[in-house]
Amino acid sequence: GSMPKKGAKGKPKAKAGAGEEGAELTPEEQLKKANLRIEALERELVQRTDVTNRALQAHNEMRQRQAELLADFDKEKKDTFEITADMTRQYKMMQEELLRRINILENTIQEQKDQLELAKQANEDLRKTKDQELALKDAQIADQKQKLEDMAVEFGDMLKETLDKMSEKIEATSNEWEQDTGGEVQKKLQEFNMGAVGT
Repeated sequence: GSMPKKGAKGKPKAKAGAGEEGAELTPEEQLKKANLRIEALERELVQRTDVTNRALQAHNEMRQRQAELLADFDKEKKDTFEITADMTRQYKMMQEELLRRINILENTIQEQKDQLELAKQANEDLRKTKDQELALKDAQIADQKQKLEDMAVEFGDMLKETLDKMSEKIEATSNEWEQDTGGEVQKKLQEFNMGAVGT
């Protein structure tokens, strides 16, 4: 048949082509060259994939470390919030106790003032007959009244000082925490980020 003829005709053509151009590669050589190129590209791809994987791993480790640091930070924030809340409760309880004491003292002072008024009234009646004695008693009453008023003022100052000190203490505790703990975690995060960039 005609098939072997075609094959015979095709081969000389290819040889003639190679002879004409000289530098032109045969299909086999072209295939071999392409295969070498593919192998080289595959090797490069493997290397690049390896580098990419290492970078991804480092990135994931950094993300995990960052998440851990943030979790630590949140825990410390929660603990400090609980401490502050507890201190506020104690402060309110003390404030209530002090106010209760003030009320008792104020009532006592009022009672004594009322008694003094009654005593004064009684002394008014005696004045007609015992002027000199009464003058002495008046001086004593005035002295006692002054002492009671001084006592009330002193106690008021004392209470104000105590409440001010407690407010300062709670504020100082909150600020201290914000500076110390907050700053430290911030520093840790910064150090970690710098370390990650360096590698």
